[in-house]
Amino acid sequence: MTRSGASDVDPASSVDPEPAIERSSREGNPAPSASTAVVDEALKTRTMDEAPVGITIADATRSDMPLIYANAAFERITEYSPSYAVGRNCRFLQGEATCDEPVHRMRTAIENGEATTVELRNYRRSGELFWNEVTIAPLRDDDGEVVHYVGFQQDITRRKRAERAAATRATRIDRERVAQEHLLERIDGVVTDVSEAVTRASSLTELERDVAARLADTYAGAWVGRHDPVADAIVPQVAEGTTDPDVVGRRFPLDGTAVEGVETVIADAIEGRYVHIEPVGSSAPEGTAAVAGVPLHFGDATYGAIAVYVRTTEFHSHERDVLTALGRTVATGINAIESHRTLHDDEVVEFRLAMADHPLVDLADVLSCRLRYVGTVGDRTVPSMLFELDDATEVDAETVRTAVEGTPVTVHGLVGVEQDVPVIELSIDEDPLHDLLREYSGELCDWAVDGSVTRVTLAVGREALARSLADAAMERFEHVDLVGYQRCERRRETHHAFVSDLKSRLTDRQHAALLRAHTAGYFEWPHGTSGDDLAESMGVSRSTFHQHLRAAERKLTTALFER
Repeated sequence: MTRSGASDVDPASSVDPEPAIERSSREGNPAPSASTAVVDEALKTRTMDEAPVGITIADATRSDMPLIYANAAFERITEYSPSYAVGRNCRFLQGEATCDEPVHRMRTAIENGEATTVELRNYRRSGELFWNEVTIAPLRDDDGEVVHYVGFQQDITRRKRAERAAATRATRIDRERVAQEHLLERIDGVVTDVSEAVTRASSLTELERDVAARLADTYAGAWVGRHDPVADAIVPQVAEGTTDPDVVGRRFPLDGTAVEGVETVIADAIEGRYVHIEPVGSSAPEGTAAVAGVPLHFGDATYGAIAVYVRTTEFHSHERDVLTALGRTVATGINAIESHRTLHDDEVVEFRLAMADHPLVDLADVLSCRLRYVGTVGDRTVPSMLFELDDATEVDAETVRTAVEGTPVTVHGLVGVEQDVPVIELSIDEDPLHDLLREYSGELCDWAVDGSVTRVTLAVGREALARSLADAAMERFEHVDLVGYQRCERRRETHHAFVSDLKSRLTDRQHAALLRAHTAGYFEWPHGTSGDDLAESMGVSRSTFHQHLRAAERKLTTALFER
């Protein structure tokens, strides 16, 4: 057969088969069947070229059996054009992943002049692996000698994957069936194995997706949600299998406003810290009968919940135990990921509390000003805080001390009374907020008192600690609201960056005065040098030197405390 697929026949024989059939009938011979009648050669060629399966023809009379024909489907499957394939043995589709056994079966069939079908792992031109079902059959001449081999190729990659997935799932289900008989006795071991698998996830998103997918393989479907402390709700992040439509991004409230169905299942599971199951009735997605809510708790922190959609309302107690243990395992995995991210990422969790009925609110009201936190100092027996008194008028130490009489606030001093913004130093006796910060390794970022509300911004490195701290603050303070909760970038500045920024703030004279004073021992006691000497070295008067030095010191301390 030629490259185009036409047979080596006399063109004159390519005639309409009907006259030959009629002639055979007139001569008393039986008419040939449709399969043996002469067919137009162009139709044969078109049939082979447009066939939905790959077709190749190899020359069996030559030692390497090169291809002499390949159709369009062969190119679609292998990405090799007919112009590339013709003249080559079909082994160019093979590679490292091709098994020897099916290749040997084909070789044996060719040596014996037989037909065979094998399944091979072949390579496309792009290098992509695929499963190829190959059927080869000999074509013989009038003497019975094999002169060609025709091959048929089909891409069965999807079928093989489905078979492998089905086999894997069948093995897992059978293993679980056997394991359930002894599940209660070895539950600790099962939880340990699952925990090890979960902690292999490299990100929170990957963990959520894998957990949902595995549960959907066993049950009807599942989604995994995170806890949103601000909204006090569980928000699904990923769903697999059969679940409620458009469930991802929906809020499942935990504040007592949950209605029937999945909302109450999730709320009850979080509150009871145990798997809660309820039939979901006519509102259930098709193919499901009940939903199991699995809480995700790690210590006092609530990470979220899992909703598992099951096909039957019958739920054995040991399944409840397994899902409860699974929830703890998933929460452990989330905690591990959060801890890793805290160590390696430049992020912290920052949240803001709005509190009423706080002593500082009363102080700001009496002084008719706003309080703005500027720092904490620790040179006293108890830490004290510095607040600027914005918009304060006619404020003196006596007025301030009178304002805090009978409150847990202790005023240690008032400075800068003559300035536009005085600064008050104070401490709060038995302050629950500082106790919480110490307990949860938190950081006080900002504290502002304006009107009847004080707003405190706190930062914690780990998600679990942040959520626990927020929950604890909500419990310990009355009339408090969580008004902000976000991850934000942790500022990590290098030594070089800090020095560069400081130099950009200083004038040349200020930098020179500061550097000379430092290197000459002016800041030591007794002084290593005098102000007169340093002023003379700069060619300025002593008062001018001190002006430059004070300005430099002010900018240095400002840059330090801004950080």
